[in-house]
Amino acid sequence: MSVGTRVSLYMGASFAANAVIGFMPLWFADRGLTPTQIGQILGFAGLVRVFAGPSWGMVADRLGRRRPVLMGAGCAAAVLALLYVASSGFLPILIVAAGQGLASSAINPLSDSLALALAREGRMEYGPVRAVGSATFMIATAVAGWMLTAFGSFLVPWMLAIGYGSAAAVTPFLPEAKTPPAPPRLAGALDLFRNRAFLLAVASTATIQGAHAAYYGFAALLWRSQGISDQVIGLLIAEGIIAEILLFARGRKLIDRLGAPGLTACAAAASIVRWGITAFSPGLAVLAVVQILHAGTFAMQHLSSMMILSRAVPAERAATAQALHSALGYGAPAGITVLVSGWLYARHGGYAFLAMAVLGGAGLLLVGPIAAALRRLPPLASRTTSKA
Repeated sequence: MSVGTRVSLYMGASFAANAVIGFMPLWFADRGLTPTQIGQILGFAGLVRVFAGPSWGMVADRLGRRRPVLMGAGCAAAVLALLYVASSGFLPILIVAAGQGLASSAINPLSDSLALALAREGRMEYGPVRAVGSATFMIATAVAGWMLTAFGSFLVPWMLAIGYGSAAAVTPFLPEAKTPPAPPRLAGALDLFRNRAFLLAVASTATIQGAHAAYYGFAALLWRSQGISDQVIGLLIAEGIIAEILLFARGRKLIDRLGAPGLTACAAAASIVRWGITAFSPGLAVLAVVQILHAGTFAMQHLSSMMILSRAVPAERAATAQALHSALGYGAPAGITVLVSGWLYARHGGYAFLAMAVLGGAGLLLVGPIAAALRRLPPLASRTTSKA
């Protein structure tokens, strides 16, 4: 079995679990929790993920291996998912959710870090493997939605346990990158905050990915208010994911031609167009065209940051960098922008997306600095102790 296939299996299992997480609020509600309590649980679990993720990265870098950490995290996340079944009441569920956040915070950044390291060694391509994760997420979302409609929300923790358990089961088959253990110095991790290219990757993710907050939180509500059925809303969301998958899987030539600065520029420009048009509640035909831009606003920006991290961070600090990027680029900004976009949507409806257009468009200000920072970097081989 090829290296790419083995990593794809892991990505598929972990992304299936990610898809099921989106249905946890339904289970919470059916356990008698109020919307306020559900928000508190989700917010606290998200906060735990933000602070825990970098610690997992430092452990993986210290070991020089990601597989043991991924195995421990996957097993813990599966067990904690089953603990939901026996939990009732706000405090017990909050404790389980916090534990779930702690365990699951290792999975996405470390698997991305491993895939990037293997791609840097020439053992696989990152894009097609990442496309498997996106495709599995879309399929798992559809299957989970159908099963919950047919049988009820009690299945959610069981499906979550199956997803994380499957990821743990395939972890022993993951290849390891040729990464030496990092020295046990906290200063080494803190050096990342003096790495200009790394900071620019985090900033571009925070602005462009953070601008998706209104989409993830309120697009379905906006479209429903326009008279669009839930079934069609599902198709619109699926269309965006398909566009993302196609870029990951088939866009290698375009990605190489644009490079990280070009991808960032395209993602920021796509944000201005996509969220600016969405704000004015266009008709279904226009929305169907605009949703294609998900390949720009999400996939291009993600690939840009992955290229920067792969180029700018020494191999022995790659897992820590990926975890910090996930926490500071995705987790913390998403928490803030969700709150802001919720406040704006409650007062101004779809015009909340105009703020997202401004936030995502701010990524254009980072294109020049990213290009300059990458030009100043020495060749990758001279900045890492690993051998490809």
